[in-house]
Amino acid sequence: MGKIKIVYIIDTLQTGGAEKSLVDIAINNNYFDCVFITIYKGDFLVKILEAHNIKVYSLNIATRYSFSEAVDKLIPLLHEINPDVIHSTLFRSDIIARRLKKHFKIPLINSFVNNSYTNDRYSKLSLTAKLKLYLVQCYDMITAQKVDCFISNSETIKLSNAKALRINLDKIKVIYRGRNSILFDNISADVVKQLKIKLQLEGKTVFLNVSRLLDRKGQLDLITAFREVNKINPETVLLIAGEGSYRSELETAINEFGLEKSVLLLGNREDIPVLLKMADFFVFPSYYEGLPGALIEAMMAEKIIICSDIPENKECATINEVIFFSKGDIGDLKLKMREVIMNAEQYSDKGKAAKQLANQKFDINKVVEYYHQTYNELIQSHSK
Repeated sequence: MGKIKIVYIIDTLQTGGAEKSLVDIAINNNYFDCVFITIYKGDFLVKILEAHNIKVYSLNIATRYSFSEAVDKLIPLLHEINPDVIHSTLFRSDIIARRLKKHFKIPLINSFVNNSYTNDRYSKLSLTAKLKLYLVQCYDMITAQKVDCFISNSETIKLSNAKALRINLDKIKVIYRGRNSILFDNISADVVKQLKIKLQLEGKTVFLNVSRLLDRKGQLDLITAFREVNKINPETVLLIAGEGSYRSELETAINEFGLEKSVLLLGNREDIPVLLKMADFFVFPSYYEGLPGALIEAMMAEKIIICSDIPENKECATINEVIFFSKGDIGDLKLKMREVIMNAEQYSDKGKAAKQLANQKFDINKVVEYYHQTYNELIQSHSK
């Protein structure tokens, strides 16, 4: 019997956590063949897959909600590929994949990667926006009944989505995001030095955040807290690696605070392990997450980490490995940033503990094994 074949359907292959995690699984696996299909334009990670001889198709759908067009394009493509499992990730791709169920008797997996329907999210919306989100939630709940299995990247997300979408917990399997720890080891001092020179950071104390630029990622809080830190410690700089729809708001804040030389928005980067090696501290102020891959990477890089005390972050680490601050509390964040500057050596043991925990809990090879086991179990149960 040959390898099973998995088709991954996902919105794009840009640099979000879900995208990076699936790419990591694909390139580190020897158990199954996989093919990627992207619905919309966005190919930042495609070259990584192609370098590992993994086929990628893009439908290049022009508008966000042209679900029928996507289904029409997918039907002949899936007949050609003939997969054993369809595995979709992110809301729009999930909806499209669910519409395919009437055309194929192939097992369907959806991924839970976001805490999409939290009270915190609803509380920040206008009445009209709340109604729209509620209607989306209802549609999500109704169509979710077509899915054979859900893979959640955390227990927190499993419980939240099961409640919001009225899904039996037995249909949801938790598999953490994985990373290859080798990528964060043995980075030469010369490579780090060259990057510091390029970014003009010699003699600076570097705070780093890696995340998409979104309101819920808390970067405006981080910049606001950093303004106060920088007044007292002018040798500090803040680097934010990532891209997203919140860039203009962050740029406005940087300009209003006069931090143009101290806060750098780096955009999407291919050298995250080097940035982590170069940074003195990693800060992750999200309001809600799925399972934060960037936090896991910082743990593997042995960084001193400050992060918000949300359940998703606490599922990754404890007070033995990271420094928590109260979510959304800019004053508390500022105090924690000042504290690590003054007591960096004292907190270095947390970085070592974080690395040890991450290597045990989030090793990519273990994650790939869990995925392979899940695919096989689903195929076997579906054939009965």
